[in-house]
Amino acid sequence: MNFDFQLVLDSWPLFAKGISLTVFISLISITMAFFIGLFIALMRLSEWRYLGWLAVSYIELIRNTPFLIQVYIVYFVLPVFGLRVDATASGILCLSVYGGAYFAENIRGAILAIPRGQSEAARALGLKYWQVQRKVIFPQMLGYLIPTTTNLTISLIKETALLSIITVPELTYMAQIMISDAFAPVEGFTVIALIYWGLNSIIAMMALKWERHSCRHLDPNSRSHKTPAVETTR
Repeated sequence: MNFDFQLVLDSWPLFAKGISLTVFISLISITMAFFIGLFIALMRLSEWRYLGWLAVSYIELIRNTPFLIQVYIVYFVLPVFGLRVDATASGILCLSVYGGAYFAENIRGAILAIPRGQSEAARALGLKYWQVQRKVIFPQMLGYLIPTTTNLTISLIKETALLSIITVPELTYMAQIMISDAFAPVEGFTVIALIYWGLNSIIAMMALKWERHSCRHLDPNSRSHKTPAVETTR
């Protein structure tokens, strides 16, 4: 069995189109999912019990049903009720709602990891709720949030492959076109596997650098932890 590199080169415009749409869908969906998750996490941490119940209901509903079923419901079931959404918009909506449930739990865990006494001290100084979150809690929770957010981001990028089921022309769908035309499953699936690996490796490296920069104050060998030498006089 020979790997046909020429076929891959000839089919590269298809792959390039799929990559661009995959990146676009991922950027929009992950951004929306993060803000949905932030809103839901704050709802769950709210002192208002009913908001907490709504947040928990949303999280449990999304996390306990398969993503593929959610895609089918949005794309095939909603049109029955007069709500028709095209394939790409359906994919973005589903990824955003699906990722939002997981982001909510990640953000909630990062917030709870901050000692409660810090928020209480900030409130005692006269800071309002949103000021406490923005100036005290959020800057400190990055160290806890970045690793889980990276894992979820990589997972959501991989989940875009399922959108080929509803004919979203992303990377996997374009590879299927090439495979059906040239009957070359080895070349097609090998190439898209390498592309997904490359995209996610870039995300992982960027997140690692961001984590090191955000958590540098926790490193005992960093300059912020080194005390200047005290000069002694005779």
